[in-house]
Amino acid sequence: MIDTQNPWDGALSLWREAARLIGEAKGEALAYLAITIALWSLIDLEILGEGFFFPAMIVDFLCAYFLTVWLIKRGDLAPSGLMGGFGTYFLLSLLSGFAILIGSLLFVVPGIILMVRWLPLYGYALAEGAESTDAMGLSWEATREHFWTLFVAIVLPVLATLAPIVPILMYDVSAIFGGDISEGYLGASQAMLFLGTVISSVAVLLTTAIGIASYSLLRDPTASLNSVFE
Repeated sequence: MIDTQNPWDGALSLWREAARLIGEAKGEALAYLAITIALWSLIDLEILGEGFFFPAMIVDFLCAYFLTVWLIKRGDLAPSGLMGGFGTYFLLSLLSGFAILIGSLLFVVPGIILMVRWLPLYGYALAEGAESTDAMGLSWEATREHFWTLFVAIVLPVLATLAPIVPILMYDVSAIFGGDISEGYLGASQAMLFLGTVISSVAVLLTTAIGIASYSLLRDPTASLNSVFE
């Protein structure tokens, strides 16, 4: 059922909880930003060669895993310790990522729906120990009545993760319609690549925190996100 009440109240609750989680894990959050921004900037600026791209993806994925773990731990969402580990996280990322990608490539809207409905799934898997498919089911059920709230909360951070693509598109358009590209433009392009990397890393941090925040507020029927609609 699509929410009929104002989704902004619920989104504000999610943003506040995400801010709390980041505040509790601020050291780990800053480390995540420092590592990912430095890594991708070195590749974008061609200081590291193309051969480092695949290792960089592995490092980025590991950083995302540890960020998720520390948001859960520091946020006191797993007081008895984590019930799931890296294997569960990897399998969930593979299954959900593939499904969202296929949905987005085919019809766009199914990909958006899957992304929103599976926002809390890492919480169910890592904090409660749910198996991958069970976590997907629990997440799907928990978000059933809160689609628009979750969509409003997550849409801008998700779009911001695409920031590194913008300078590349501008470069291609300029090359096609503008002929030769001056060194001044190339300098500006490198600056934009760095800015895009910074924006994207921050956006991934926010997206991850909002996902864990959605678990935090939806895991308990009396949590504040549910109370918005009662």
